[in-house]
Parts: sequence; structure tokens; C-alpha cells
Amino acid sequence: MDGGSSTEPAPPSASTAAMSAQQHPQPTNTASTSMASAAAPLTMNDQVTASSSTSTRPAINPRSRRGRNVPASRVTSDALRSRVTYIAPTSHIILKLPSGRLKSTELAPGKQVNLGKFGSFKADDIIGMPFGFTYEIADANTLKLVMNSTLAELGKSRSEQHGRTVGDIFATVGLLTTDSPCPLPPLRSSHAPAEETDATNENIHDDGTAQKLTYVDIQALKEAGITGREIIQKQLEGSESFKDRTVYSQAKYVQRKEQKHLKLFTPLSPDLGTICKYNFEKNPDKIRWLRPDALAQCLSFASVRPGGRYLVVDGVSGLLTGAVLERLGGDGTVLCINDAESPPAFDVLSQFNFSDQYTRHTLKVIHWAATERDYRPVFVGQEEQIQAIDGSASAGAAAQQQGKKAKDKGRERKRQATAREMERNRAEYFRGDFDALLVACHYQPQSILERVKGAIGGSGSVVVHSPFLQPLTECHSHLRASEEFVNISVTEPWMRRYQVLPGRTHPEMTTSATGGFILHALRVLPEGEAQAMKEARQAELEALAAAETEQGASAPAQAPAPDAGASASATIEAAGKRTGSEDDREAKRVKRQEGEAAAATAQDADATMDDEVAAAGTATAGEPAGETA
Repeated sequence: MDGGSSTEPAPPSASTAAMSAQQHPQPTNTASTSMASAAAPLTMNDQVTASSSTSTRPAINPRSRRGRNVPASRVTSDALRSRVTYIAPTSHIILKLPSGRLKSTELAPGKQVNLGKFGSFKADDIIGMPFGFTYEIADANTLKLVMNSTLAELGKSRSEQHGRTVGDIFATVGLLTTDSPCPLPPLRSSHAPAEETDATNENIHDDGTAQKLTYVDIQALKEAGITGREIIQKQLEGSESFKDRTVYSQAKYVQRKEQKHLKLFTPLSPDLGTICKYNFEKNPDKIRWLRPDALAQCLSFASVRPGGRYLVVDGVSGLLTGAVLERLGGDGTVLCINDAESPPAFDVLSQFNFSDQYTRHTLKVIHWAATERDYRPVFVGQEEQIQAIDGSASAGAAAQQQGKKAKDKGRERKRQATAREMERNRAEYFRGDFDALLVACHYQPQSILERVKGAIGGSGSVVVHSPFLQPLTECHSHLRASEEFVNISVTEPWMRRYQVLPGRTHPEMTTSATGGFILHALRVLPEGEAQAMKEARQAELEALAAAETEQGASAPAQAPAPDAGASASATIEAAGKRTGSEDDREAKRVKRQEGEAAAATAQDADATMDDEVAAAGTATAGEPAGETA
């Protein structure tokens, strides 16, 4: 694949972590819960009570911020947390399978979720439950909530250090008991320190003859309803070479068998890191090899924060747009520029489970042709425009227009609503002063910057990601020749995953080669543009101050408006600035008038003197003539 500029066409001219155990509702039992009961499975009959108590959503209350009004329909922090805390119906979730792979699926009430060889389960069994818990598919496709032994070890170490019992720690998890006195066998403990042994692997031959259980025997055990842990135990007992392996080899052997036979899955929180990792592992070319660490670096370079305004050119199926939306938290503006007049089909964006209330006030979409000032839409009101141009619409055509069906009228209303939305988005774009531009698409970065650089505000960041180095180096040279961009750099993010275990800490043997390259720059405004923007902001402040003054004068004295002190302070400050500027202008005007008056007086004096001289000359010349006569 060529990374040159020929492969990069120009644009058309027309982590939130999963919920911790402390966030789970408090259990009904006391702190004397034993380790056995803490590690026992939770049947789905008991989970009904848990889901009914934990699925309660707090009401969304209106809020306001100093200096601006936030609509009551904006999402609150509780609603933001619920998206990454509880499993909602009709949502996309990502499941972690025993093999370590991730699987994305869509939930719906009454739907049967199929996990292939690991079995299937009903979506209703996990709807309303928190993310991050591990479930085991038991008989009849029922689910059991299991507790990993690593959490038990963590609780044990804490109890030894702080004098707390294991029951005290696991009591915070809650609802992890069952009527069965036999606890569920714990999962593997790969974090335990390895014991010293004289075993060696030199006499082990992996030819399949050391295992007594055959494939037919294992299938018969599965059909008989034997659990995965029991099958693994029988395989360990039937292996003649297991006792001769080293402790490291034994741990790897058990791990491979668990990945193959355990019917476990863990719903992961739909945060940015999980979604980016899933798409990078499954189909990296779909997101242009945008690795999670590279995406995090792009957001850091752009200083994405709540309340900001950002331009996004997304060619990674909506991953970049979703990342910015998650950082905004429902407060800010994301203006996405795409190729078509219709909203883009961002399939990755649906994995974030953003509600319409979340994106209604933040996400705006326009196409490249709408970024030109002389753009005129042709798909709305086209019939009326043609009739106005021709001027020869017949009476029959008018009658036919009045006799439209309700379906046609509905389509016309939708077209008009689309046109109004497009005009609002174009006004937002031409307003400019965006905080950053984020680009991750197949277009040439240089052509994109030439088109939209006027919309980037002063000190605004430009962040461009590309899987190839050549387009970014060309854009880097172009920006260095310009006086509008400073602090220009091209970096390559680097990440290596490590296995951290006692005596077995080392880098992973297989990893991704690269996560692409990132171009970053800061825009500085030319002197003329900066002065014009300063005057525009001053005029906007004066208009706001005048509006607040009029509103304060018309409002009753006994019912002051919210934030009256802040509004009055802002009004006084703006009025002071306006008064100072008006005094300066008045002084200049008086001085100019005095100069003009002095000049006019001098001219009048000169004209009077000239008239007197001319009159005297006329009288002198006329006297001899009279005498002669």
C-alpha cells in the first residue's frame, strides 16, 4: 500500500472504567459472610431483586452555569454515569470471552444472545445489571454470577493488612450468596507466585499421546452436562506429562484449557478504550489503524474538554466523533464535516450507546459543499423556485399543489426541516473560532487545512492522524512555510504491552507494529483577523450587556433574575468599557470639531480681507471716471 500523496485525495469542492465492587448495592446479609458464600454463584432468581433495585435511574434535573443558560434537556452527571454503569435494554455491549477475544452484540428484551461454542443466554438475564461482572452459562442456558479468585486474593491481602475479615470486604459486593452450601470452584489464580521445582520440559513431547481423554470422551462429558471446570480437572488427571512440567508450563496448560472449555463472559463498559480496542483488534483498516493510545494522544493534543467547540473530519466510522462526544459529556459542540448531504452512517458511533438527548445539542453535521459561502441548497422548495423563475405556473399546477397528499406534505416538511437544520449548522461553521480541528480520514491533510483553517480560532489546535507518514510530512512542510501555524510536530505513538506476574514479567510476544502518525500544530491569528475578532467580541459583549440591562429594567423589582449579581457585574463592566470608549470617541470628536472651527474661522477672515481689498480697488477706479463725467 502506497503511503504517498497520490493515495490521499482532496476533499470535494462541493475511559470510564467498569463499575467497582463498592458501587454495587449493599447486601442484605451481614459482614459475617464467609468466603464460601462470597464465591458462590448468584442465580437469576436472586438477580431479579438486584436488577430491580439497581436499575433505578435518577431524574434529570435542569441546571445552569454561570455566564450562560444550559437547557433543561441537557444530560446530568447521573445520566452520564448510568451509560457506562448499567446494562440498558436495546443497547450495544461488548463481551469478553474466555479466549480473551471481544464480541459486540446488540441487546433487546426477549432476545437470545449466541456466543458460538460457549453457548447462549437470554438478554433479559443481564439487562439492568452492572458492567464488569463475570457470568457462567450453566444448564438450560441459565446464568450464574461468579467471583474471580484474584478478587478473593485481593480481599485476603487487604484483610491481613488492615485487620478486616474477608467477609467485610465481600459484603460490599452484595447479593453473592445462594441456598446451595457448595461454593462455585474458583477460577485460575495466575497471579500467585510460582513455587520452586526441579521439573523440566525436556522430556515432554507434545504429540497428543500423553492425554488419555479423547475428543469423543470430552464431547460425551459435555453432552452429559459436566461443567467446564470438571472437564478441565479430568484432563489434568488424565495427562501423563502434566506432573513433569514446570510451574510456568502447568499454568499455561491450564490457561489454554480454560480458554477452551469454560463458558464464561464478562460485559464490558462501553467506554472509549474498550470500543477502540475492539475495533482495532477486529478490523483495524476500518478505523485506519487508530490504536487506543494514538486516539488518546489526539484528544490530548486537541485539549478536548466539556464546553468546547470542535471541528471533526471523521473517516474512521465515527470513532473519532464518538471520542470527542464522550469527552464533552453533553456540553459543547461537535461539527462533523462529511461527504454526503445526508447524515453519515457512523456504525462505530452506535456502540457508545449515546442517547438522542446526549447528542441533540452537541453533534452537528454538514457536508463539504456547505462550507462554501455561495452554497445554495436545491433539494428544498425546488418546485417553488422553478415556478418563481418561470413565472408561468398554470392554475392546474396550483390546484395540483394544493391537492397534495398528506404523505407528500410530510416529505416537504421534512425537507424544509432539513434545510433549516443545514442553515443553522452553516451559521455555526461560519461563526468560526473553533477550539480545535481533528482529522482522521483519507483526504490530503493540506487540502483540508486550506479549506477550514479560517474557522479555527486563535491558539486552536490542529490534530491530524494518518496511518502513513508521507502525507503528514508534506503537510508539515506546508505549515512551516505559513505564518499562521506554530509548534508544528509529527510524532509516532508507541505502546508495548507487558505481562506482569511474579517471576514471569516480560513484554508480550505479539503486538501491533504501529498506531499511525500524528501531526499537531497551533494556529495563530494574523494581525488584521485578530483585530476584527476583538471588535466582534466587544460588539457581542455590548449587545449582551444592553440586552441584560433592558431585561433587568423590564423585570419586577421583587423577582430578580437568576445570577443577578453576576449579570449586574457584567453589565457594569461592559458599560464601563463602553463609557470609556465613548469618552475617547467624544474627546476625539470635540478636538476634530475645534480644529475644523479654527480652520473655518481662518478661511472666513481671509475671505473678508479679500472682499475689503476688492471693494477698495473698485472704489478707487470709479472716482476718476465720475469726475471726468
